[in-house]
Amino acid sequence: MGRRRKRRGVSFGTILMLVLSIAVAGCTAYVLPRLAGDTVIELQAGEMLQALSVSDGMPSLMLHDIPISVTTQKPQTVQPTAAVQHTAQSASTPAVQRPTTTPVPIPTAEPYRGGSITLTIGGSIHMDEAVRKSGYYSEADKYDFSELLMLIEDEFASDLTLVSLENLIMPDKKVSALIAPEETLDMLKAAGIDIIAAGFPQAFDQKLPGVEQTVAEIRARELQVIGAAADSSGSAGYLTEINHVKIGFLHYVQSLSSSGKKAIKKVDASYAVPVLDIEKAAADIAQLRSRGAQIVVVSVNWDGSKTTPSKTQVALSQQLADAGADVIAGTGTDIVQPAVWLNGTRNDGTAHKTLCAYSLGSFLSESRSNGGVAAMLLQLKISVDGAGQVSFDQAAYTPTYIWRYKQDGKYFYRVVASDQPSPDGMGDEQSEVKERALANLKKYMGDETVLTIRVK
Repeated sequence: MGRRRKRRGVSFGTILMLVLSIAVAGCTAYVLPRLAGDTVIELQAGEMLQALSVSDGMPSLMLHDIPISVTTQKPQTVQPTAAVQHTAQSASTPAVQRPTTTPVPIPTAEPYRGGSITLTIGGSIHMDEAVRKSGYYSEADKYDFSELLMLIEDEFASDLTLVSLENLIMPDKKVSALIAPEETLDMLKAAGIDIIAAGFPQAFDQKLPGVEQTVAEIRARELQVIGAAADSSGSAGYLTEINHVKIGFLHYVQSLSSSGKKAIKKVDASYAVPVLDIEKAAADIAQLRSRGAQIVVVSVNWDGSKTTPSKTQVALSQQLADAGADVIAGTGTDIVQPAVWLNGTRNDGTAHKTLCAYSLGSFLSESRSNGGVAAMLLQLKISVDGAGQVSFDQAAYTPTYIWRYKQDGKYFYRVVASDQPSPDGMGDEQSEVKERALANLKKYMGDETVLTIRVK
């Protein structure tokens, strides 16, 4: 009998190594799916144990008998959260920065709403000696002029009121025909005056200090001043807005006194009291327009004392109209002169109408001449539409009379409306003078279709 061939098995060492390998494979099978996710290794534990069972003291297991199966499956896809996505993007390729500002819409300009404004413009105020004395009370050694305009205050009811003052205000100086008491300004403030035109021929006779102190006293009472300036910045006029209407004011004097002319030239202070120069006036009007003025009022203190305007007045007024003035109001002549409509042509060729009242007369003074006791308040209502067009809704005037009466040996002065019933205390004689003054004023006015007496 031939020799039986011994079956070869697996040694104990081999089995030990195989067990360790299976353990390693098990760990790998647990970890790899989480790292790669494509291949899944399944270890059939029950079959492995059976294969490793000992038969005849030694396991009968061949390497190919180890039950290891390999399957392939797609890993489960987990959608990352926004935070994870952001982190992943940051860790790889830098994110492209995009603008995050919210677009701001361009505002649409509101159409101009338009509006209207009422104006009252008075003539010259002269605080002459007799007028000053009427308001002086020796017992208290003080001035009080509050009653001088008391009977005319209602006629000042408007959005803006302008008068001309032909006196300087210098509290530290002795009062005179040129220098009025500071209580003059208190009287104007109490009457409702808003703007004071302070340029007149003798305005620089006290040199620069006279102008500086006058301007300071006016502004101290929260009143506006035109036609006089303490420095060059104040010579460009006054601009304000009321009822959605922007309106500008300028004031010029036709000429200065000989002493004032020399003094102002010596210190090169032409800004202090602007003398009418058409080129300068046109530039001032244009400057107001550039600041938004829709209406421009130009006040002028003229030379002369006639009831009709001089050729110079007529020529200069037309040039002011061409330069863009909407209203020209004259003072200085002490006598009322006619009002007319001027046809102006601006530099751009556009035509417009200008209301020109050559002179409003003397509103308050000691004069008793026929022309000197009568004056007028120019009363206007001007509208501006949405396109910026200017129209005159009202062009009227209130005729005034300077009433003088004597009481206890002292003269007193009151300004009254001459077309209204005589106030209490006015005798028949003064009433007759008032009526004559009204008749003269109407004669001086001429064409009544330009200005009509206001209706109360």
